[in-house]
Amino acid sequence: MKYDLTVYSSDGCQYCVRLKEWLEANNITYINKDINEEHVLQEFKQFNSSAIPFTLVVADNKVEEIIGYQPEKIKAILDS
Repeated sequence: MKYDLTVYSSDGCQYCVRLKEWLEANNITYINKDINEEHVLQEFKQFNSSAIPFTLVVADNKVEEIIGYQPEKIKAILDS
């Protein structure tokens, strides 16, 4: 399956760090966007998300938004 996975995160967030470690351990390619950078924070605010990590998965022309540390949900999307 072809997919694009973007994680909005901060290095000061333990769940963000854990999620990125999980993605790397499972050989899942992703783009990390640090919300401490002003332009990234403005982009992140467009999603009206209440928390980080905020993961955006685009696969098969569908967009999934995942709030928080939910590796099982990411795996389910990529395995479908």
